Amino acid sequence: MTAEVDIKNPDGSWYRENWKMSFNPPKSFDIEILSGPMKGTKHTHTYTPMGNKTKVVVEGEFIVQGADEALVRKAALGMFEKVFNEDSANLRSYK
Repeated sequence: MTAEVDIKNPDGSWYRENWKMSFNPPKSFDIEILSGPMKGTKHTHTYTPMGNKTKVVVEGEFIVQGADEALVRKAALGMFEKVFNEDSANLRSYK
């Protein structure tokens, strides 16, 4: 599936990206960013059941136009931390 995604910057401004997403439920999904400042980024999220927990592995190549490797790493880890925290909060209230 493809989707237009609006992304909010830390300064409050917005930009739009086009994503290509492939799903393999319940085991994994892939994302490829087709436009915008992260064009060329690709990552795969794989889920492994571990009793009452789930192991999540994210692998890929992260690209931010005009940014060095340290900034790209910081941005990717910050994004995944935010997603993890949001998902964790939602799962605590899931019934």
